Amino acid sequence: MSANLLSLAQQALGGDFSKLAGQFLGESQGPTQSALTSLLPAVLGGIVQKGATPDGAGGLLSLINGANLDVNLLGNLAGLFGGGGSGVNALLKTGTSSLVPALFGDKSGALVSALSSSSGIKTSSATNLLAMVVPLLLAFLKKFIGDNGLNASSLASLLADQGPNLRGALDSRLTEALGIASPAAFIGGITGPAAEAARRAGVAVAGGAGAAASAAAAATTSTKSGFMRWLPWLIGAVVLLLLWNMFGGKPAPTPALAPAPRVGAPAPAPMPAAVAASLLAKVYFDVGAAVVGADGGKVIAAVADLIKKDNLKIAITGYTDKTGDVAKNEELPARAGAVRDALKAAGVAEANMELKPPSFVEIGAGGGDAEARRVEVNKQ
Repeated sequence: MSANLLSLAQQALGGDFSKLAGQFLGESQGPTQSALTSLLPAVLGGIVQKGATPDGAGGLLSLINGANLDVNLLGNLAGLFGGGGSGVNALLKTGTSSLVPALFGDKSGALVSALSSSSGIKTSSATNLLAMVVPLLLAFLKKFIGDNGLNASSLASLLADQGPNLRGALDSRLTEALGIASPAAFIGGITGPAAEAARRAGVAVAGGAGAAASAAAAATTSTKSGFMRWLPWLIGAVVLLLLWNMFGGKPAPTPALAPAPRVGAPAPAPMPAAVAASLLAKVYFDVGAAVVGADGGKVIAAVADLIKKDNLKIAITGYTDKTGDVAKNEELPARAGAVRDALKAAGVAEANMELKPPSFVEIGAGGGDAEARRVEVNKQ
């Protein structure tokens, strides 16, 4: 299905929304319109990143259906803001309490600050505008899904096709607030064969043969180097070892499969048995990005099932290197927050998760620079 969701959403809001919203917020129409021009693509981009895979789209559908969103909201904006403001106040409550945190997590504060600074509206107005726009766009999307009979798979396909529609509309100040290096990096991270080939998102999920299957699937999409031609044999050996331990009465900690090192890179140092036993997953991020990619989303979905099944307590730790801009490195724990938010959206109880302080690795150490862009999920 080919549809420009940004254009359709802009039409659905219509020309009166900025005027009505500005009056409600106590802002003039010009700055309010400027804020909306930047905010709509950013919010739609957040929706796209959350739902551009079948698993992510399933979570997005659950979020939309569970929020009791009125699909007729956009058809009666005057009524929404009328009646003493009861309608818009209810909308703000829904946006603030559940939908904005579900979509942006701990990055919503930075997004509000960037929106206020770039448009000239007050911080309180930016907060309320975000809380209005998120449920309105999700209500628009809910109606579109119902009208077109979309399921998780077709919704994921639709969202994955929105990159060209967002190109040129995204404000770099807002994308930076979301932990994305640039609008171009955002677009490249959504979908497309080139982006898939460039994305170094490998994951090791503990759980025996399931881990080997995940690694084998990742290997089939990697560049076919001389080393990669041997990788299936290595994975097969790991599977045989797991089966031997399982049926031969020789219990041993389940090894976590780390991503294959690049050709020419030093071999990773052996992982201590205690660490291997506690490691559940590794999620790798693109350079300068703090948004979980499509491959990382698949890994999180798999490990979330394991966590929920055994009601595990987990620790989430982000990694970075000791080089580069110190302030930027300090922002990188947002990657750990992104993994936590994705696990929470997949149904893992927040009380079972703990964010650990960021750890540092040396560039060039075993595993290469990708190891400095990973988040680990471990059993406590």
